Amino acid sequence: MIDLIKMSKTGLTDNDIFSIADGNNLQTNSKAGVFFFDNQNQKFIQGFYLRIETSNAKRLKLECSLHKFFNYIRTGKQANFDLFSITNARQSLELLKEKTGIEPENLNVNYYEIGLNLYMGKDCRTYIDQMQTIGVLDNKRRFFVNPRYKGERVKTTVFHRHIKKVYKVYDKVHEMKDKQRDDIPEATPNILRIETTQRRVEKLTVADLMNPKTIKKLTDQFLKDWRTVQFDPVIEAKKGTHQRKISLCQKIILYGKEEVLKMAKEDFAAGKLTEKRFRNMREFIGNEWDIFKNTIQVEKAPEEMEFREKINEAIKIVRD
Repeated sequence: MIDLIKMSKTGLTDNDIFSIADGNNLQTNSKAGVFFFDNQNQKFIQGFYLRIETSNAKRLKLECSLHKFFNYIRTGKQANFDLFSITNARQSLELLKEKTGIEPENLNVNYYEIGLNLYMGKDCRTYIDQMQTIGVLDNKRRFFVNPRYKGERVKTTVFHRHIKKVYKVYDKVHEMKDKQRDDIPEATPNILRIETTQRRVEKLTVADLMNPKTIKKLTDQFLKDWRTVQFDPVIEAKKGTHQRKISLCQKIILYGKEEVLKMAKEDFAAGKLTEKRFRNMREFIGNEWDIFKNTIQVEKAPEEMEFREKINEAIKIVRD
């Protein structure tokens, strides 16, 4: 589950610096007159990124996808499309220790990702398109298509630098094809990957992170968060109901009346809605919805039901 992790430590001795640099064949570089060592040119071959700064802080930085590194040591392929358990993550840290000579337990954690692969029955786009929000009440956050990637197959919550926790869902096989990888899993073409990223972590060592109590807390929270994902609701309305009204009902169910009205005002101000369309929406939200909602039936889509089933199955396998 725990995948990409970024670690650091300050206050290294000169002996530490040169011993680690020599032991890992780090290159000598300089920036603004300050020397540092790193394996930038070799990180994709070695499976991790290591940098040691010789400034006053004498800082070590170590970044590694534990999932990819674990598979790389075993198979020679840096892949993370299979299931990866907490036990595997601990094994990967031990392998990283053997490879680098660095004790990861004593390093501070600055960033980590918790990821889970779900093997779905349909094209991942079918699920991604329908996923709209995560969280409840005041903690509810919208998913947005990340335009950096092709095919609208990646959605994330807002990832502004001040936000510490970010949620992401994407089509894992599509990502691998986009990177032109040669180890694409043909037998499982629909791998939906969900990730929670914790950034700007403070006062947490690797030993603290991997403590069984902390792991249980993190995995419980991961499951709790992803169980709150809201898909487009399926609405059964009386015959003749216009699709626009059904779509508006879906938005109100997902975001609430106040938020939908706010979004409509913003769209009208931006010229995305005509005055008549905006007025009709405003009147429906303010005067008709509370009565109209009693005439419709709201169901969960089959894709939502499958998602919830798959996440429950997978979490049992990887949390140990």
